[in-house]
Amino acid sequence: MCRLSPGAIENVHLEGKHSMFDPRDPYERYYWHYESRRPLSMAQIIALGSVDAKTAALIWLLLENGSSLTVAGPTDPQPGVGKTTTLNALLQFLPEGTSLAYMAGMYENFAFTNIPDIAPKTTYALCNEVSDHLPIYMWGRVARRYLTLPAKGYHIATSVHADTIDDVMRMYQRTLRVGPEDTRRLGLVVNIGLVGRLYPPRRRWFSTHFIQPNVNPDKPEAVEPLPLSLWNQVDDTFLYADQAILDDLANWIGISSQQFATEVTRRTEFLEEISQGSGLDQEEMFEAVAQFREQQP
Repeated sequence: MCRLSPGAIENVHLEGKHSMFDPRDPYERYYWHYESRRPLSMAQIIALGSVDAKTAALIWLLLENGSSLTVAGPTDPQPGVGKTTTLNALLQFLPEGTSLAYMAGMYENFAFTNIPDIAPKTTYALCNEVSDHLPIYMWGRVARRYLTLPAKGYHIATSVHADTIDDVMRMYQRTLRVGPEDTRRLGLVVNIGLVGRLYPPRRRWFSTHFIQPNVNPDKPEAVEPLPLSLWNQVDDTFLYADQAILDDLANWIGISSQQFATEVTRRTEFLEEISQGSGLDQEEMFEAVAQFREQQP
């Protein structure tokens, strides 16, 4: 059972075995933990210093080219860490024409995969969280089936409780028993958390990784997350991937390294501009991103 949202904007009802969740209803989206109390745009998140424009630009380019996404937050239950807010903000970077299939936690029956009119290539299966905390989240065999959807051409976007990239990989591979081939299709992993002891708490994106989709011939069973951006606690800045990794990303997208660098720079400059002051809100940013895409060469 799921509900589908075409274009990542308008919600339409899909008939399924269960009918307890309708994402067209803002209250239900909040109740099912698909929306946060204080939604923020990516421009506002950058303006707050949680992440920098270049890191967001790298993620944008990968999402625009079909990468799946996991947003990971601390295992120590800290309210307001921002997993849901971050996930929703990043959804604005999905390709135009993308449909969102909202998962129904442990009640999900994946009926949407049998609907002829749904194109896997343009569909993101959105899960509020992969964890065993609540029935509205996914765990066990249901989560394992969800995480293998990219093998059928779908993309996924979800959140998890995990302190580091190693913890995310351990959860996916060991706890949920997702095989190496399927894990390599899971794309981006963003680890976020709270820093400092002041109130209100400061949020930072500790690391951004992209799971290497290609098999290492020397380690055929290995799954290798590539570091794209790492937060430097000493001076509160971000360190970026080296050129070899960026070349790998360009190859995955199917463009030249020079074109990849140009596209990242264009998006970085755009995000820096719209993040001035307190940053554009969600609606303003949606319109700004649409205009940016219209102006693409």
